[in-house]
Amino acid sequence: MHWSERIADKIIAKNPNKEVYVCASGVSPSGSVHIGNFREIAIPYFVAKALKMKGKKVRFIFSWDDFDRLRKVPVNVSQVVDGYEKYVGCPYTMIPNPFDDGAESYGRHFEIEFEKSLAELGIDVEYIYQSKEYLSGRYADKVTYALERRKEIYDILMSFKSQEASDEERENYYPVAVYCSGCNKDSTKVIKYDEKTHNLTYVCKACGKEETVNVLEYFKIKLAWKVDWPMRWKEEGVDFEAGGIDHSTPGGSYDVCSRVVREIFNGEPPTYQAYGWLGFAGVSSMHSSSGINITPAGVLKFYTPEVIRWLFAKYEPEDAYNFYFDDTIIRHYSEYDRGLHAYLSGEADGFTKSLFDLCLIEGKTYEDETSFNTIASLAPIVDFNHDSLVKAIAKLDLPWTKEADLRFEKATYFLKTYQPEKIFNLLTEVNHDYANTLSSEEKAVVKKLYDYLNNTEVIKDKEVQQFIYDAVNNPNLTKKENIAVQQKYFKIFYNLLFGKDSGPRLYMFFAASDKSKYINLLNI
Repeated sequence: MHWSERIADKIIAKNPNKEVYVCASGVSPSGSVHIGNFREIAIPYFVAKALKMKGKKVRFIFSWDDFDRLRKVPVNVSQVVDGYEKYVGCPYTMIPNPFDDGAESYGRHFEIEFEKSLAELGIDVEYIYQSKEYLSGRYADKVTYALERRKEIYDILMSFKSQEASDEERENYYPVAVYCSGCNKDSTKVIKYDEKTHNLTYVCKACGKEETVNVLEYFKIKLAWKVDWPMRWKEEGVDFEAGGIDHSTPGGSYDVCSRVVREIFNGEPPTYQAYGWLGFAGVSSMHSSSGINITPAGVLKFYTPEVIRWLFAKYEPEDAYNFYFDDTIIRHYSEYDRGLHAYLSGEADGFTKSLFDLCLIEGKTYEDETSFNTIASLAPIVDFNHDSLVKAIAKLDLPWTKEADLRFEKATYFLKTYQPEKIFNLLTEVNHDYANTLSSEEKAVVKKLYDYLNNTEVIKDKEVQQFIYDAVNNPNLTKKENIAVQQKYFKIFYNLLFGKDSGPRLYMFFAASDKSKYINLLNI
């Protein structure tokens, strides 16, 4: 059973008669949303799909926490425009867009960026923009309610802390952040609140403004996070949400908010799933606010949408894992293709079937794919020329599927960006200096290969592969000794063709390439 199905069963068991189940997610648009945050969306998305496959009605919501304050100016913003530090403390939707793209605010720029990636990934979601919700007055009664019960909220929060509660601190605790009407910053301190009139007086430490506002009419007030989160659980009727391990430890945010929703808002916390961190091998920790991160759009440059979905669906939520930018990418495509073949042929086991039910995009048709590894191996050989690549694939008696063009695009980016050392260019003339270092025996083997290739009208990959092994192997040597001999001769062939000790798979190269471009390089 897939993990999403186990979670779906728990949700149904908890509330078996609910008409519509709500799976929720949310991210703050502090900067470009990095791929690590995709787990925040992927887990409830897959659980929502599992619920639907069990015949349940589901609402999958994604909250943009764009009424949060800007805490730090990301690097990619400070590189574009100076002086954005002056907006620290302002909500994301009340900050000008630093980029020339037409988005109406700082927050909206990063929301659009991420939403485009989710659309490409086939993620259908109902967006809720918290800035609009707060400023519309939707939560005004919730704000007044929290202010009325502020001392009880304080007691709950302090019960999870090691320091002693203070009577003075309790008396002056207000579970809200007030954005100043003058400078839009939350550098404010609430001086007093009248529960009868709902008038609240604050002073702004940034601009010095002091003002009395009515909470039922002044909507630039946001609940503190550990009050806001449980309030929205109750408001939206959330049945499931996932969160990072930092929120999931005993006594952590989820535990705190569970008590708040029960004791303050008279609701129940949703079924919850903690998830492990996503790392990046060879890359420092990713944070949206740093501006130095790898976004879903960046990962979509070398992975197809289905492979990304497959990656996030195949690991258990608690499992931490890394993104690699090496041959692991090719391995992932190969594993995906094997699973897809089993799924399409009806040979998949239960887990694999559930996995592909989740990762394949609804409305698309699928077939066994042209190997990404083959495309990545041949693309450099034909100098990344599309038409030449299609012909080379045909020479190998392999299909060019409808998704092959997309895989060619991904492979080109992958090789040029992350593995330029695997782009091998043929020499323009015979490598005489290297050839002169070869023994007569080594030259004789090269001559055998030259004659075979030169005299073979249609070169087949398996046939040339067999010929090479027959030419270099010695029947009097052990298997281990012959492997060493093979490595020696492959190094010779590569140096004659590319001037390097390594290169593409030779049998594929000889079969797929234009013979006239390489044959003379072996004529030593």
